[in-house]
Amino acid sequence: MQDIVSRSLISSAIEPRSKTSFTSWWDHFSAIVSAIPVVGGVLSVEIQSVRDSAADYQAYEFFRKFTCFICELGELTDTQRNEFVSEVEKVAEDASGNIIMGLVDRLDNINKEKILANLVIAKGKGEISIEDFFRLSSMLERIPYVDLAKLEFYNQDYYDDEGDSELLFATGALQQSVIDEEDGNKYVLSKLGGKLLKYGLRIEVSDLQPRGTKVASPDLNKPV
Repeated sequence: MQDIVSRSLISSAIEPRSKTSFTSWWDHFSAIVSAIPVVGGVLSVEIQSVRDSAADYQAYEFFRKFTCFICELGELTDTQRNEFVSEVEKVAEDASGNIIMGLVDRLDNINKEKILANLVIAKGKGEISIEDFFRLSSMLERIPYVDLAKLEFYNQDYYDDEGDSELLFATGALQQSVIDEEDGNKYVLSKLGGKLLKYGLRIEVSDLQPRGTKVASPDLNKPV
């Protein structure tokens, strides 16, 4: 299966196709990879082999996620894809197919696959380092999908008593910006959190974002 992933990753011939044209994600993905020059037909046969031999739900879920992921990489050229794969293998010291399979499969929401693809594009275009790609991928995996929408609130000092502030802080997406024993601490995007927002979710990060941590002065007139 890792060979299917590796070859799909480096081919810009793959283009999105309407899911409604196919009866399953298997057929959808098979049709997509068949467009790859020279090896497309062989890969389609390999996909069928995997389908026949793998645990049905597990394999179905992976190809559902991977189809979503791979169709989002259309902005990258073949050169950018090959450079990305080379850097992944150099830094991770493993086959790129194995690494990407793991990253794709561990995401708990299919909508995260587009965010992961955006991070691949950012690395392919030289906007982030390969090290930050892996750090941000790990961060993406650990943040619940419902809390990703909250990230942009932390362009400024902010605290949410629903619990996402502490959770996002624990993942490294936030840093403390205000320590206040009376009114409660506040948080702001960390450098990595800002990169996830900008390159993963493609939402602009404020230039006025606070830096450092402030300690609030106690209100001496406040009754005890």
